[in-house]
Amino acid sequence: MIYSNLHRNHVIMPGREQALDDFLNASIIKNDKVIKHKMEYANNSNSEDALTWSCFDVLRNLPHDRKIQALDEIMEDAFGEESRSRKFAFANEKNINIHIGKWYSIKDSPNKESTEVDASIETDSKLIFIEAKLYNSIGLPDEQHPYNQIMKKMRIGLNEAAHRSKNAKTVDFYFIILDIAPIDYMLKYGEKSITAKIFSSYKGNTDLLNRELRGISYTQSLDDIARNMGWLTWACLFKTVLRAVISPIL
Repeated sequence: MIYSNLHRNHVIMPGREQALDDFLNASIIKNDKVIKHKMEYANNSNSEDALTWSCFDVLRNLPHDRKIQALDEIMEDAFGEESRSRKFAFANEKNINIHIGKWYSIKDSPNKESTEVDASIETDSKLIFIEAKLYNSIGLPDEQHPYNQIMKKMRIGLNEAAHRSKNAKTVDFYFIILDIAPIDYMLKYGEKSITAKIFSSYKGNTDLLNRELRGISYTQSLDDIARNMGWLTWACLFKTVLRAVISPIL
């Protein structure tokens, strides 16, 4: 559906109108032209950007306790039973910041690799990139892009985390795909299965990860990199956001 008003396509918290306007008016250079890539689909109900904004801008403007509750649930849903043993607890994290559409770049690459991340969560000890997909699959390599969209994000995120790790303080990187169905279902569905297949190949093959990560510096082991790859569904995210919004203030 194409809405007549972009505000109909976004969840906008009171006082966040200008922030949304700034987000939608961000631009990129494509084929030597400046394009407002978010505004192009601002009225389209199929917009990944609209859904990402609507969920994560609500989360980042919640009271601290509700934000922690929601972030803990996101990690639990993305990593399943493993998250309980690893004890993801944002109550122990300092300086929690949630970003939408933030740009990151590799600090020590002559190729000037950079990327816009759909949603990212930064703390003093964690850096989490969330790649949002709705009806499209990930971008594949071509003449201008030597890496697929997953690997591009992972290369830049791992390098960013390495540069934030200082004075014996380690910043761990996590990469989460946000898509319409669990990964075992996504593997069955035509073109949409591409994202799940490539994600699974990296998570299950550290030799492949090693080859694809050449040329950048990173501090985490290949086993930890694979273990820190999670899969989240929009349904889980929507429920998490709703729970956080309606939760009583303790």
